[in-house]
Amino acid sequence: MAQEGITRREFVAGVAAGAALAGVAGAAKKKVDTSKILNHNPKMGYRRLGKTNEYISEVGLGGHWKTRSGGRYWASFPNDNPPADVQMNRNQVWAKAAELGINYYDITTAGEAAIYGRCAKQTGIKLHIGYSDHVLCIRDPKNRTVAKMMVEIDQGLRRLMVDRMFLWRPQANMGGGHTKAELDRVLETYQKAHKAGKVQYLGMSTHSHKFVQEVIEQYGEHYHAYVFLYTVSNVPKRSQSMFDVLRKKNVGAIGLKPFHGDFYFAKAIKEARKKGVEADLNALAIQGLKKILVVPEMTCTIPGMTTVDEVENNVKASYDRGKKLTAAERAAVETLAKASLEELPPYYDFIRKQIYV
Repeated sequence: MAQEGITRREFVAGVAAGAALAGVAGAAKKKVDTSKILNHNPKMGYRRLGKTNEYISEVGLGGHWKTRSGGRYWASFPNDNPPADVQMNRNQVWAKAAELGINYYDITTAGEAAIYGRCAKQTGIKLHIGYSDHVLCIRDPKNRTVAKMMVEIDQGLRRLMVDRMFLWRPQANMGGGHTKAELDRVLETYQKAHKAGKVQYLGMSTHSHKFVQEVIEQYGEHYHAYVFLYTVSNVPKRSQSMFDVLRKKNVGAIGLKPFHGDFYFAKAIKEARKKGVEADLNALAIQGLKKILVVPEMTCTIPGMTTVDEVENNVKASYDRGKKLTAAERAAVETLAKASLEELPPYYDFIRKQIYV
């Protein structure tokens, strides 16, 4: 398996060759009108989302954030009404994200749609939305009709309190495997929703890199973005990479679970305690996101952020993009990422089994 990966020297050379693809500053052929970039902050890097003319922040806001008890995400709220303290937390994070130049967020639950819809309404601040609902999506076989997919879209619009969503990116099975007829119906649903003014762009989400490649090879001319697993552990393949297909079809790439669902940090804390020191989680977050963003085809990485402090820290991965990781920093990230892989629970096997992209 290791021979499929790219060496560090080849990786750096490839990045240098493709650097013009990354960030507004790299768009040398055509000057970008930054006044048209939502929440533009000159410190933030922005990358074009596939074949659209939209530029989104290379650090986005992942939909998940920790619950009061430390749980991974909020699935729903009674009557779509979040508790006041939870809403206040999200409003603060939302406003700070926009202030610092973040303009994309990505959600997958009814609770996230409900609370972020209220964020936009209560603060008067807009971010581009990537939406699906993990209950209403096509992971459930009964939801694989045009009528049911329209229900997912309509329920999202209702909870988000908008007339049109930026990106509908239905959640496919984690391992892929959808039939051509099912994928045809996804496209038919998008075309219907787009014609009705309900959806602007089409995407899809899955944890299977193989399935991403299959879908984009067959339907890439219709897709604007794909949301998929890309973590601190991932490395582009030397050849026949999924990124080759995304680049050929001009499809945006949005990376999920950058920190192994927080197990990257858990391992760092564990290792630091053995040495009697405190782990510098802020530096590890910045370095990990920098490792991801050095891939020119990655449009955006979407870490979940629970606090304003996390937002202020994570944007530095973009703000400081002119300062590359040192060899020692990169080696430290790779060592920690590898160690954390070994301690992932069984439900995260899909992370451990998909390193080379």
